[in-house]
Amino acid sequence: AINSFLGWEQEFFVVKAEYYRARPDLVACGRTLIGKLPTRNQQGELNYFAPLPGTVKQLMENIQAVMLRVGVPMAVMHNEVAPGQHEMSPIYCQ
Repeated sequence: AINSFLGWEQEFFVVKAEYYRARPDLVACGRTLIGKLPTRNQQGELNYFAPLPGTVKQLMENIQAVMLRVGVPMAVMHNEVAPGQHEMSPIYCQ
């Protein structure tokens, strides 16, 4: 018998509602269409290893609780490289 397990990461951005509403591309398309290149020498690791902001931590803990209720535990919750980018990774269980 062959058993296959799929591991996936859910990466997402958390944007304040007033910033979201001020961006016509996000409102109309649900994605970024306009922007600019990152500043030179942007230190991505400074965001990656930083603690989660309080509101984001609360959001992710709420999502984690809901996922646990439906039987999907989360293995990872952390920042990603871009400012405002975060990640959660579920654990596959039988």
